[in-house]
Amino acid sequence: MITVPPPEGPALDDAVTPIRREVLARTVGHRRTRSRWTLGVVGSVAAVTALATVLVAGDLTGTTEHVPVVGSAPQAATAAEVFRRAADATVHTSDPVVGPGQYLEVDVQEQSQVFLGPDSSALVPYSLTVYRPADTSVEWTLVRTSGEPVAYFPSDRAAEVEAAWKADPAGYPTGTVRALDGAFSGDPWTPADLAAMPRDPDALYDWVAAHASGSSSHEEAMTVLVTDRLATGMVPADLRSAMYQVLARIPGATVTHDAVTLDGRTGVGIGRTEAGRGDEYTEVVVDPTTGDFIGMRSIAGRATRAFPAGTVLDSKSVTTSVVDTAP
Repeated sequence: MITVPPPEGPALDDAVTPIRREVLARTVGHRRTRSRWTLGVVGSVAAVTALATVLVAGDLTGTTEHVPVVGSAPQAATAAEVFRRAADATVHTSDPVVGPGQYLEVDVQEQSQVFLGPDSSALVPYSLTVYRPADTSVEWTLVRTSGEPVAYFPSDRAAEVEAAWKADPAGYPTGTVRALDGAFSGDPWTPADLAAMPRDPDALYDWVAAHASGSSSHEEAMTVLVTDRLATGMVPADLRSAMYQVLARIPGATVTHDAVTLDGRTGVGIGRTEAGRGDEYTEVVVDPTTGDFIGMRSIAGRATRAFPAGTVLDSKSVTTSVVDTAP
């Protein structure tokens, strides 16, 4: 077997650039391949292959706010208690009623990093807004926006990284896309298995356990399966309640922050850490008083060459509402 040492310096940058451009094009609207719970911070000499794997799956990273050390504040409830409270609140929640001519609007606001090299990145805000018509058999609409970087990493090289961005900017694709079933990138926006998923919490737990695969552990895979579907904004209240009860039973989750604000809404952050993830963990953010799934974020548990410990690596919020028009 012939082995070749990984590229370094300018050669590594040259290798990463085409990968970055390709995966940015492939991640547009493709929300169901996300594996936020398995995100790994890219920052080593072997980053070319890892970067391709991470970005193709949609696992981009960004920082949104200062995060205190986990456990630095009193924890009023266990993760299971928070999920069960959210499940109870969701039982009393009615799904939005979309009348004739109206649309269910799912607004996804995210801040993510575009890696410019093995240890440098630009924080780029972007959004995906989906309009599902009352008559779901007609075309759905997706509106994509991408902002200018709001921060550069590492901070002590911000001017250098900003100059690299301006010399070769690579934001997310923008514009309006229309497709039947919301299949903007090939797969329907609403996961096909939602209808088949049991509403009884015990039966749903068994269903998730049987269908979850991949990830670092089976518990992580189960969590990803559930949160991927919650992140579509299309899960009806009865199933969302059962999903919270499933999450309450998956070992390893703890209340990591008592108050997390994403896109103006505040909830409880519940996270879990997997061995081999570099002390990185991901939080699901829920409002236990309303049962709302607010979003999720990934956090660096220890410092890397680009990010200090406690940096929010990725942040996403999901909001649903009923509107009268679509672009």
